[in-house]
Amino acid sequence: DRHMPKTEEAERLLEEGAAGSGWPVQQPSTSPNYLFCCPWIVFVPIFGIVFFVVVAIGLWLVVNLAWVVGLLVGLPVSFALVYYWFWRCCPGYWPTDLYEKVIYTVHMLMTINAAVPNAGPEFMPVSGLRPREQLPKGLMDYALFLQVPYGSADEFELSSETVLEKSLTFLPQSEHLKTFGPDENPVEFVMNQMSSIYPPIYQEWPDKWSDTALVRFCLHGLGAHRLGVEIRDGKKLFVIKTNALSGLPVREGFERYGGDMYFDKDWKPVMIIDAGHGPLRQDGIQETVTTKPGEAGWERAKFRFRSSLFTLVTLVDHLYDIHLQKSNLFVTAMREQMSSDHPVRRFMTPFTYRTITVNDNAFHNLLTKNGMAPRCFAFTDHGFGLALAAGPSLVLDGTEVPADAGGPILFRADYVDYLKSKGIDTVYWRQVSQLFQLYLRFVLAYLECYYPNKEDFANDPEMLALVRQYFYQLETAGPNMLSQRVDFTMHQSSGKIDEKYMFYAMYLAEIMFWATAGHEQAGEACLQFFGPQVDCRCDNLGDDEGQCDD
Repeated sequence: DRHMPKTEEAERLLEEGAAGSGWPVQQPSTSPNYLFCCPWIVFVPIFGIVFFVVVAIGLWLVVNLAWVVGLLVGLPVSFALVYYWFWRCCPGYWPTDLYEKVIYTVHMLMTINAAVPNAGPEFMPVSGLRPREQLPKGLMDYALFLQVPYGSADEFELSSETVLEKSLTFLPQSEHLKTFGPDENPVEFVMNQMSSIYPPIYQEWPDKWSDTALVRFCLHGLGAHRLGVEIRDGKKLFVIKTNALSGLPVREGFERYGGDMYFDKDWKPVMIIDAGHGPLRQDGIQETVTTKPGEAGWERAKFRFRSSLFTLVTLVDHLYDIHLQKSNLFVTAMREQMSSDHPVRRFMTPFTYRTITVNDNAFHNLLTKNGMAPRCFAFTDHGFGLALAAGPSLVLDGTEVPADAGGPILFRADYVDYLKSKGIDTVYWRQVSQLFQLYLRFVLAYLECYYPNKEDFANDPEMLALVRQYFYQLETAGPNMLSQRVDFTMHQSSGKIDEKYMFYAMYLAEIMFWATAGHEQAGEACLQFFGPQVDCRCDNLGDDEGQCDD
C-alpha cells in the first residue's frame, strides 16, 4: 500500500526499521506473470454473458423509467422554459438569463404576504433559542478562510432558503449589452420589472448626474464612510479612492474599475484620477487619466467613479466585512460559546435575528462560483476571487490604522476621534459617534440590571470565550496575513476590572452599530443608484456617458 499506514502499523514498521529488519531490495522475477490469466480465464465468458444480460435488463428499465420521468418532469420544465422565453417580448422585455428570471420568481413568491418581523414573542419566542452548540459550517469558495454556518442552524426555524436557489449555479451565463433609446426612461423600465420585490425608497434623489449630486453622494451618501485626506501640491484635499480595483481583470466587453475622486476644502470637485482606463497590462506600466470638471470626459469619469465605488462598497464593505466578518463571526461565536439563558445572548439576539439564514443565503447564492455576485460584477472569476481575498486590506473601519498612529482601532468613538485629528469632521461621522454613544449607554444600563458587580461581567468565562473566538477568527490586513493574526484581546485579557468591563460593553455596542446603521450605510445602495447613473459593470462601448446593462 502506497498510502501512509495507520498509526500502530507505522510505529511497528519504524521499530522494525530501527532494528535492522524490514523488506530488503528484491530483483524482478525472471518469469513474470504478464497478464494474470491463470487460473480464472476459463470463467470469463460465462460471467461475461451473465453481466451482459444484467446490464441489458438494467438499461431497458432505465430507458422506460426515463420516459416516465420525462413526462412527469420534462413537460413542466418545457412549459417553464417557454414561459420565461416570452419574458423577452413586450411588454415585459426581459432579455436576461434564465438564472435571473428564476431568482426573481423565487424571491417574488417568498415576499408575497411575508410578515414584517419584530422583537416580540411571536417572532422571537424564548423557546426558539437553541442550546449552546458547535454549528455546522461550510467554507467559502472565495476569500481567505471564512466559514459560514448553514441555514439549518438558525434559531426560531427561520431558514427559508430553497433547494432551487442553491441549485441554480449550473445555469449558463451570457451578457446582454444593450442600451436604452433616447426616449426611454430607464428608471421607469426598472420599476416596472422590479416593483414586486423592490424595497421602499425613502431618500429623494431628483438629481444624480450633477456635481452637486456627486458631492452629496460622497459626503452624505455611499462614500461617506470611505472618506480620506491627502496633501497634493501643498493643499489638503478630501478623497475617496477606488483605484485599488483597477488592477483586477474583467470579462470581455467591460472596462476595468477605477477612479479616485478629489474635493477641495469647500467640497468642490477638483479631479478624478482614474487608473482603470485601457487594457490591463502585464509589463508594470499602468496609465492613469486625470479628468477635471468641465473637461471632455468629465461625465464619463463621474460615471466610472460612481460605478466603481458601488462595486467596492457592496463587495468589500457590505458583503465581505459586515456580513461575512462582523455579523457572521459574532453570531457564530455567540451561539457556540454562550448558553441560551445567558443575559448577553438574550440581549443581543434581536441584533442577530436571521443573521445565519441571510449569511447562508449569501454563501450559497451570492458569493459562490457562478452565483449572483460573480454574474453581477464585471470581474473574471479570478478577478472576483482576488477582490474578496484583498478584502482585509480594503476595509476602512479602524483596523487599517497603523500601530504608530494608535491602531488598530476597534470602536467607532475612537475611530471618529482619529479621523477628526486628520481633518475629517463630517456630519456623517459625528452622527456615527453619537449613535455609538447611545448604544453604549443602552448596553451599560442593561448590564447594571444583570451584573450588580463589574467583576462578575468582566470575569464572565462565556463572554471571554465569545470575544476570544471572534477576534481570533477576524481577518485583518497585516504582515504575513495568512500565518499571523493581530491579538486584539491582549490588552483586555490582562487589564483591570474597569477596563475589561468597558471593553466588553464597547464591543457589544460596536456590534449593535454594524448590525444597524453600519449595514444601512453600506447595504442600502439601491436607494442611491437607480437607472444609468451608476452600474456595477462599466460596458466598453465607447459612449461618453457610459452604458447600463439591461
